[in-house]
Amino acid sequence: MKKSVFILTGILGVLAKAPFAMACAVCFGDPSSPSSKAVKAGILLLLGVTGTVLSGIGALIFTWSRRAKLLETGSEPPLPPA
Repeated sequence: MKKSVFILTGILGVLAKAPFAMACAVCFGDPSSPSSKAVKAGILLLLGVTGTVLSGIGALIFTWSRRAKLLETGSEPPLPPA
């Protein structure tokens, strides 16, 4: 009984505040405004940072797997060019 009253109160609270849950100025506003351009630039920056970190992790995994194969065969890793 108490649980259903709690859920009903929560649903009524959400419905009472629904008219105030409008989109912000960036989402609902002018796409050529400075704030919208800044949000787009921020998203691209975060995607770039995430891609760089994931690429680094992938390169590390590739290097470790290559070194593990070399250790299994007992051969020497190639020296970098001087």
